[in-house]
Amino acid sequence: MLTDYIRRGGQAVLDDMGVAMTSGMPSFGEILDDGDVAAILAFIKSRWPDRIRAIQAKRNGG
Repeated sequence: MLTDYIRRGGQAVLDDMGVAMTSGMPSFGEILDDGDVAAILAFIKSRWPDRIRAIQAKRNGG
C-alpha cells in the first residue's frame, strides 16, 4: 500500500480503498523510480520502533 501511495498519491489510493478521508500526498510515480521508492520506504521503516518492526516482519512472513 505504501508503494502505491507514493506512486499514485494518497487521494487516489484512499478513493480506491473507499476511505472517506482527504490526503494531500501528491503522486511521485513520474518522478521516482523503483529504487527511489524502495529507499524511501526503507528509511520510513528504519524509524519505526522495534515492536512495530517485529509486527510488520511477522505480517510479511519474516
